Amino acid sequence: MSALEPDELTRLLTEAVEPIRPSPEAYRQIRAGIARRRRWRIPAFTLGGMVMAALIGLAVVAIRPSPSNQVVEPAAPPVMPTTFSEPSRAATVPSLGGGSGHSSSGGGGSTPGSTTRAPTNPPPTRPTASASARSVAPTSPQSSAPSNSTGPGSPQLPTPVAKPAGVNDIDGDGQPDTVAPDGTNLRVRFSRDGQVARVALGSIIAPLNSAVIDIDGDGFSELLVQTQAAGGTKSYALLRYVSLDELAALTLPSDLALGAGVRGNSALGFRCADKTLQISTGTSSDGTQFNVVTTTLGFTPDGLAVQDTVSSTVRLPADSSPFVVSCGALS
Repeated sequence: MSALEPDELTRLLTEAVEPIRPSPEAYRQIRAGIARRRRWRIPAFTLGGMVMAALIGLAVVAIRPSPSNQVVEPAAPPVMPTTFSEPSRAATVPSLGGGSGHSSSGGGGSTPGSTTRAPTNPPPTRPTASASARSVAPTSPQSSAPSNSTGPGSPQLPTPVAKPAGVNDIDGDGQPDTVAPDGTNLRVRFSRDGQVARVALGSIIAPLNSAVIDIDGDGFSELLVQTQAAGGTKSYALLRYVSLDELAALTLPSDLALGAGVRGNSALGFRCADKTLQISTGTSSDGTQFNVVTTTLGFTPDGLAVQDTVSSTVRLPADSSPFVVSCGALS
């Protein structure tokens, strides 16, 4: 074989290599193919994931044990108390409407025939009161009501028609009740049913000085009565409606008294505030400048309880005197 000329050899090599030399068109085609594969890759992966999740779900359902293979134990019966007493039911009692009597400090009222609620079966442990035993005065200095079963909130009380009670309305029926002295007793005729309650107070000032005012706003008025007047001071009693047709005198906490006035170097006064009773006690060394302790009493089902105590100083007669009565029409 004859040797090729250098020019001929160069030409042949160039013709052999030229077809595989990259060109811009080849690069464009390569990029287009990569883009096509990228567009299809995400949907393919998504579809594959969904298929795999479906297969896993089917496998879980397939291997779950049948409900018939589970043992279900019946629940234990509820434990009932050994003793059970059915609560008493309140019966609807129509009001007799008794007539619109007038008390010593004014009148007011509503139409008779109002409907109230009264229990028919009181608990066996609750004491009963006869008509001859309605004059009750508690003797314990710590409790102002006869027992825990009477007083506001007790089932023995009827339902009041308004809170606070109307003018001179002690029994909460919306009509005024009649208050009158009976020797050393206080006689109250209730408009709800015409019954009369008598409370022994030991002494009552004549003429009668009393006030009917719902201090605690429970729908039943308290009754304030002046019992004595001596030495420039006046003494008072506070009565409360504790059960149907029954009143009881409230006993104040120790070291407190219900009075008004100045006697030498000691003084007393009280006022009816927002659902509380405030009693001011003053002491002095010269009869002019008084150290005053004002005790706020709140009403509870058992009577009166101390809520707050505040000290102050007043000089008489320059300052306004706290040793007076400020409770309704009482003076």
